[in-house]
Amino acid sequence: MLKTERSFLFRPLLLIAAATVALMSANGGKAPAQDADDQGTAQNSAAVASLSDQANLFMHYSLLGQQQLAHDFGQAILNANPSPVDLLNAFEQAANGRDIDEILDGNEQNDSLRDISIKISNLLQEGRIALARNPDRITSAIVHMGDSPRAYVVSRDRLRAAGEFCATFFIKYLNDPNYKQLEPFIFQMISDLGKPMLNPLVQQLSTPVASEKIFLINALGNIGYPQALPYLRAIADNPNNTSDVMAAADKAIANIDPKGQFSQFTATELFMWLAWGYFHNVPSLAPNQPAEPTNPVWYYDKGLDNLSGIEVPTPIWKDIQTMRACEAALALDPSNSGAISLWLAADIRREVDLPTGATDPTQPAGTPDAHYYAVAAGPVYLNPVLQIALQQENSAMILKVITALAQTGGVQGLIGSGTQSTPLIQAMSYPNIQVRFEAAAALAAANPESAFSGADQVVPLLGQAIAQTAKPVAVLVDPDPENLNRLKAQISDQFNVVGAPTLSEAILQVQQTPYIALMIVPSGDQVLQLQAMAATDPRLAYTPVLVTGQPDQLTALHGQFINLPTYDVVPYTADGSTVISTYGQILNRLGGPPPTDGEAAAFSIRSAGLLDSIALNRASIYDVNAALPALELGLQNSDTQVVTAVAQVLGHMANPEAQNVLAQAALNSQSQPSDLRQTLYFDLATSARNAGNHLGSDQINALVQVVNSESDQAVKIAAAEALGALNVPSNQASALIRAQAK
Repeated sequence: MLKTERSFLFRPLLLIAAATVALMSANGGKAPAQDADDQGTAQNSAAVASLSDQANLFMHYSLLGQQQLAHDFGQAILNANPSPVDLLNAFEQAANGRDIDEILDGNEQNDSLRDISIKISNLLQEGRIALARNPDRITSAIVHMGDSPRAYVVSRDRLRAAGEFCATFFIKYLNDPNYKQLEPFIFQMISDLGKPMLNPLVQQLSTPVASEKIFLINALGNIGYPQALPYLRAIADNPNNTSDVMAAADKAIANIDPKGQFSQFTATELFMWLAWGYFHNVPSLAPNQPAEPTNPVWYYDKGLDNLSGIEVPTPIWKDIQTMRACEAALALDPSNSGAISLWLAADIRREVDLPTGATDPTQPAGTPDAHYYAVAAGPVYLNPVLQIALQQENSAMILKVITALAQTGGVQGLIGSGTQSTPLIQAMSYPNIQVRFEAAAALAAANPESAFSGADQVVPLLGQAIAQTAKPVAVLVDPDPENLNRLKAQISDQFNVVGAPTLSEAILQVQQTPYIALMIVPSGDQVLQLQAMAATDPRLAYTPVLVTGQPDQLTALHGQFINLPTYDVVPYTADGSTVISTYGQILNRLGGPPPTDGEAAAFSIRSAGLLDSIALNRASIYDVNAALPALELGLQNSDTQVVTAVAQVLGHMANPEAQNVLAQAALNSQSQPSDLRQTLYFDLATSARNAGNHLGSDQINALVQVVNSESDQAVKIAAAEALGALNVPSNQASALIRAQAK
């Protein structure tokens, strides 16, 4: 055994022995109790060991399976709060042939060591990054890479670890006449490092120095990745470049594309190809450090004739790169509508993707937000953006685009000729409920004069927006009454549950229900029947569905429904918490949870306002009567503002049933606040003026009773106005007069 190996083997034993002696001294020469021996030894050893010894002991006891000892030494390492580089040096010094990452990965499978090992692993990774990107280390590697073949190999390993962060140093030494001898080594090193060098080098092509530009062109041709083609084609086609620069670009293009697959495309088209690649996060165009929280975006600095890297949050890196490729396309062709729309899409998604609390350092203070550019662009460019967002299935992005479209679209911009389905019309069939509501609201507000494809969806969706403020309806199908009642009781706090032994019986019970939040059906024919119903019932098209099955069916059922985002599988015996949790998972797949109570109430009031405008506009292409079931449900809302808004719509509808619904709500409002009761009676009066009297004798008699005996004078007056507007028979009026006679 080698001396170094023996020292690492015996060092843990020596440290433990020293700690034991210390403990015996503290106990008057007596050894500690056996039960406390391991714990005390580990804690004292951890306290006295150096960082390198602690790393050694942590790995040693991890491999031995001594979890408590490994835990204590790991905790001692974290308590010391070492810098990432110091910790990396300590572990590398202590490794002695052991695989550090393999030990940490193994620990992460152990509950007692997982958290500590993850923290140590993250620190080590930070240390590797900091060490690799240290400017002095990079500079030394570049300066000495020409000393010998061995020096080149050592430098290459260091520079490969630094990746794209070497670029500015390469440019610095390339342009320094004192290091002219390094030029061939820099060229070879850039070629060896390959793809990570592309993003910075294509920006450095903006240099006005012809010799430097040719060097970079040749290097990009040698690296050989197609993402350099747009920049090279722009150089090759620009007559302002010298002939040798253009010739170098043509040669580099031939090296990258020897079969001429890209030869028919202009530079503008190639930049658009690149932009779409970034937008779709094509793997070959992904950031070089996808696991890191930030990645650099490279810019050419004219003053320095060198590169400047701006670290941006990794989630928005692809969006920024998309925007820059679109900007390059627009610089060559300012009228390129596709580049404008894709730039807008990337800018909007950049705001959506930006992590909470983070900023985009590429946007100077005072830069307008994405909405500014969206509304300035208008529907010609926004409709393609909405189409892109729908294809991306990005609900937050879709909502932002619809908001901009609603503010700028106009009828023509929103529905086009009316014969084809525009992106906004398509959005009414999108799985996320908020998207459907916003699309319907935008189309309702546009108030088109002519019918269009999908117009019949607008009012029902606005009605659903009102209905979803009430307790949501869940339809539970189960032929076993005991199991049905069990689950019904467990989810009734969150849902108004309609239960039945068969799907057809359940659907009969919810015929007038405007909004169904959840379907729970047993596997088999009931699911097939539900899918057939969903094809013709818009309420069911995107309703989350939980399919129940026996334990031996679950694997097969998961496979059956894995590609259907609105479906999921739960055991037949699942409890209420499992059902609600799985329901939430479906909602998240569909673009997020349902709106909060406040958001739902606000949208209900807004929807009621739009329905009221439709009711007042007798020439509207929309049929407000389609929302009646939802409006009836809205009168039961606990939010008085929602009830007030709904009552106003009912009052303006020339519909006998709406009048009856409104009258019943007014007559049953004794427990409601006075101002709400007055509103209900005033809206009943409005209904009578719009539609005449359609109340039955029982309702008229009840109204007379309110007028005659109500103690709240304001409510009494409002009820009297309703009674008068209803133009009741003379004998009813006579009864009122005689009742007040002295």
